[in-house]
Amino acid sequence: MKQCIDGRVASIITVTIMSHVKNAEAFTRMVNFCTGFGGMYIPGRPTLQIDALTSQVNQVHAALDAVKQAKAKYDELVNQRKQAFDLVPKILAGTLRRLEASGTKPEQLEDARAYVHQFIGSAPRNRTPIPSEMTESAPVTRGLLQLAYTSKVDAFSKLVEALKASTVYQAQEPTYTVAGLEAKVQELAQLNQAVDMARKAWRMKIINRDQLLYENEDSMYQVAFAVKKYVRGLFGPNSGEYALVRELKFTKPGNS
Repeated sequence: MKQCIDGRVASIITVTIMSHVKNAEAFTRMVNFCTGFGGMYIPGRPTLQIDALTSQVNQVHAALDAVKQAKAKYDELVNQRKQAFDLVPKILAGTLRRLEASGTKPEQLEDARAYVHQFIGSAPRNRTPIPSEMTESAPVTRGLLQLAYTSKVDAFSKLVEALKASTVYQAQEPTYTVAGLEAKVQELAQLNQAVDMARKAWRMKIINRDQLLYENEDSMYQVAFAVKKYVRGLFGPNSGEYALVRELKFTKPGNS
């Protein structure tokens, strides 16, 4: 059942991604056609004029590229974080062994084990890279993933605090000293913050893209249909010029 759901989600994601790309390509072709009409294409509305349309084409493609770049940065940081967190269980296991060898009290050892269990138990398993558009429509999944990593850092931090309070924990290796473990906690916390900031930056690029393409009063979507109406009125509904722009399809994601 899960595979079927994942397959449907992946299909929806692919369609959504292609909608943005196809719309941008169709708009570019429309502007090229209008440019080719030469001096006959002279609309009074400023946003329909060639210079404005050319500028809008550039803005649309820049917005699409900005989303891709922000997503790539987010993926890079997510992968860096996963790699860093994947190394921690080994460190925690070594820390427990050293704590056991120190002769600590059983209740203190149990507390330490509980913190380790909290860290390992909250780890997202078998995470694969998130497709570009999936997290645009699944903020809850994004939030839960971030919460899981935040919870792990909190558990690790509590373990370090317990070790600081211990009178018998005396690790000598840099990785396992209290200072070394504190540095690792700080590193993981910074990675969490970096991922969170990259995700927010990506989301802002998505918002900007959607405004330029679909939501603004003079968005690409609105302008495209206005151009079609102008060309129809200029050359006639049965003209070859109108046929060129009429066949161009624009789909507003979510309203198809």
